[in-house]
Amino acid sequence: MLYLEKSQENTLVLNINNNSRSTFNTYVLEFTHVMSKETKTYTIDLNNPLVYFQNIRYCTIKLDLTTDDLNYLGQYQLIIYGDGTERIFTGMVVLEGTEESHPFTEYISNNEVNENYIYIQD
Repeated sequence: MLYLEKSQENTLVLNINNNSRSTFNTYVLEFTHVMSKETKTYTIDLNNPLVYFQNIRYCTIKLDLTTDDLNYLGQYQLIIYGDGTERIFTGMVVLEGTEESHPFTEYISNNEVNENYIYIQD
């Protein structure tokens, strides 16, 4: 499982270059939030040394979430495609950090015998 920090530049260290062809020009990272099913994609140019580095054992990908962040904290399914077509990696990612605003308003009943929790999405 991979861990990312919300609103920060994150470095992913993966061994996907050993599992894929070296003819790819881009990797497409597709993040799908487990609860909301919202999907967001990022394209990594393999010829750009600022965002991608590889050696014979692993590769590092710099994912900048300061400008284009994932919307929700929690678990995401990550699928990486070579040139957007060939699936080369599937795994789970946990996005950690603090949310700027709470997505739900909590109401707690004053009835102590039967407390009810109602969550209302903004």
